[in-house]
Amino acid sequence: MHKYLPVLRLRNYFRYPAVMTINTDNNESGMTLIEMMLVIAIMAILTSSGLNSWQNYQQRTLLEQASAGALAFMAQVQFAADWRNSAYRLRIGRRGNVGCISAGLQAESSDCHSEVGLIFRLPDPGLSLEIAQSDIGLGFYGLRNTAGSGHLVVSNQAGRVRLVISAKGRLRRCSEKVAGQSPYLPGIVSC
Repeated sequence: MHKYLPVLRLRNYFRYPAVMTINTDNNESGMTLIEMMLVIAIMAILTSSGLNSWQNYQQRTLLEQASAGALAFMAQVQFAADWRNSAYRLRIGRRGNVGCISAGLQAESSDCHSEVGLIFRLPDPGLSLEIAQSDIGLGFYGLRNTAGSGHLVVSNQAGRVRLVISAKGRLRRCSEKVAGQSPYLPGIVSC
């Protein structure tokens, strides 16, 4: 039997040429379909949560910037009323699909028209305005720098920011609680 052994080796050599290798090890490389689907599912979850966080961040930033702009506008109206020694009343309205605040000599009008040219438009249609005022109206009176007390509320999906005017003309802003929780709005104290 020993004399046929080299012949058998030659036959196996021709049957399986040296170019083709057969992997008989159990250390196979690559990924299965289930592993690929698991990786894709994890990536989809991380992407959706990242997108949701980004949209919330944009809404919070928009609310903070709009309330800061409205507070600066109110300070400008206060300065103009004091400088001209006249009464400027604040009113809210809409121009197109965007909310606005205007200052004028009369309290009646909601079309964002101002006789003195002081108008502030919200930067985004998703922002809304509300007003709460005293009996004399929300506004500034030039005599001794007094004001009609009340507040404006700027709100969107991220929360609500209240712009408060005291009777002595002090301006401040604070974030209102929504559903018993104070939203995270950096730089704005809670009411």
